[in-house]
Amino acid sequence: MSYDDEAIMLKELGYDGISQIYGGGDELVKRVNAYKKHGLKVLSVYLAASEKPINADVVKALEDGGMIELTVKNITPEVIESIRKTAEMAAQLNIRVALYPHHGNAVATMPQAIDLVEKVNHPNLGIMFNLCHFLKNEKAEDLERVLGKAAPYLFSVSTCGADLNGKDWDTLIQPLDKGTFPQKRLFTTLKYLNFSGPVGLQCYAVKGDKHTNLKNSIEAWKTILNELQ
Repeated sequence: MSYDDEAIMLKELGYDGISQIYGGGDELVKRVNAYKKHGLKVLSVYLAASEKPINADVVKALEDGGMIELTVKNITPEVIESIRKTAEMAAQLNIRVALYPHHGNAVATMPQAIDLVEKVNHPNLGIMFNLCHFLKNEKAEDLERVLGKAAPYLFSVSTCGADLNGKDWDTLIQPLDKGTFPQKRLFTTLKYLNFSGPVGLQCYAVKGDKHTNLKNSIEAWKTILNELQ
């Protein structure tokens, strides 16, 4: 789909925008401009930390309210320093930087993300909670405890339908109306912690018709919000 058609569909379904975009630069500018025309937001780009800080030109299109979701495959003193410099660069553009715990990486769990945030020690660096990676790498029964410890650094949340005992991405990333994981549990915890950041829908490699999946997911989201009242 074109960026315009994508934005039109998401707006009609009731979404506020899109996040976790690959890449940046000129292509990101095009997408941001297309979404703005329809009153929607491109919230974040999905990038990997390395020994070189992220260049401002890559993310400038997200200035004044955007976010960098940052995966960390390896941790060295050079990587730690580059993340600090990325956080400082982004702060100048009013873009937040959130570590993205990802299965198989050096930062794969929330405790590992908390540890790295504290090592970097920059106020513009926080953490993103991603339900599918949490269930893949950590124990579901630890959810409340983990979120409680992460709360001071929690910048954003990503959820999806998931099976409590899921082992692969087909069972851990589903439309929001599917799966055995109780979404109310997650959002009751976030409400208790006074979390007020953005919530995204993880859609990676979800099978089936995109429009149908997105429609069913936004309806499930409305149900979750009603249950929290």
